[in-house]
Amino acid sequence: MSIAIAATALTKRYGRTKAVDRVSFEIQAGEIVGFLGPNGAGKTTTLRMLAGLVRPSGGACSMLGGAVPGPELRQVGTMIEEPSFYPYLTGRGNLRHAAILHGGVPERRIDEVLAFVRMENAADKRVRAYSQGMRQRLALARALLWRPRVLLLDEPTNGLDPAGIAEVRASLRQVASEGVTVLVSSHILAEIEKLVERILAIDRGSLRFDGPLEGLLGAADARSVRYDIEATDQEALLAALRDFGLEPAPHGARGAIVSVPSDRAAGLVGRLSTAGVEVLEARRETATLEDAYLRLVGAEGRPS
Repeated sequence: MSIAIAATALTKRYGRTKAVDRVSFEIQAGEIVGFLGPNGAGKTTTLRMLAGLVRPSGGACSMLGGAVPGPELRQVGTMIEEPSFYPYLTGRGNLRHAAILHGGVPERRIDEVLAFVRMENAADKRVRAYSQGMRQRLALARALLWRPRVLLLDEPTNGLDPAGIAEVRASLRQVASEGVTVLVSSHILAEIEKLVERILAIDRGSLRFDGPLEGLLGAADARSVRYDIEATDQEALLAALRDFGLEPAPHGARGAIVSVPSDRAAGLVGRLSTAGVEVLEARRETATLEDAYLRLVGAEGRPS
C-alpha cells in the first residue's frame, strides 16, 4: 500500500515558540486517522503545513509522493479552521466559484456533493443565512468537489447536531471505502472513537502517540483500572476510598466512580469490606478514548 501523507521532523516556530516540534508520521492510502490535541497543541498548524498553507521552519512533508508545496496538492481536499465563503452568493454559487478556480470540475459534480452532504434544499439560499452547521456541511462539499485522493479535515463536525455528526461520520466512512485517505482532527473524542482505527495525538507541539486506537486504550487500561462501585452507604464508600489515597467521584445515590492504579486494583472490594463498607456491586469499566487521552497529556502536568 502506498504512502499518502508523510511528515518528517516537521517543525514550525513563531519567534522562540515551537508550535510544532519535529513531528514525524506516515499515513497509508485509504486510512482514516484521528488527529487529537487540545487547543494550541499544534494540530491545526500541522494540517496547514501539510496543505501547503504554511511553510515549515524545519523538516518536510509530502503528499501522494510529491513534496509540499507541489502539484499533488490539487488532489487534496481541505477543511481547515473556520470555513469562509462569499456570504452574498448561494451555497451552489460558492461551490461553482471553487470549481472554476480549481478547474476540471463538471457542473454535475456540484449537485453530487450537495446531495452527498444533504444540502440540496439549501443550495440556492445565500450563505449569509446559513447556520454554522450548514456552513460546515458546505465546507465538506467543497472539499470533495474535485474527487480528492486525500482529505485534511479540522473539526468537521463543529456546529452539527448529533444526527448531523452521525451523517458526517457515515459520509467519511464511505469516502474512505473508495480509497480516499482522511486525516481528521476533532475535540469530540467519542466521535473520533467511532470513526477511526488509528490515532495521532499531539500535545505542546510534540507527537505523543502514533498507533492503533486499541493501543492507546490498552495503554490507559494498563496504567489504571476504572471502577463503578455501589454500596449500601455512599458516604462510607467515599470515605474509605479516600483513605486508600484515591479520588472517587460520587455516582448516583449509592455509588462512586474511581480510577485505581493497576498494581493496587486487585482486592479492592475486599479492602472495602475490611473497612466496613458493604459493597453491592463493583463493575470494572473499559477505558474510553477520552480517559486514555487525558491520561496521556496529563502525564506531564496538563490538567486532566
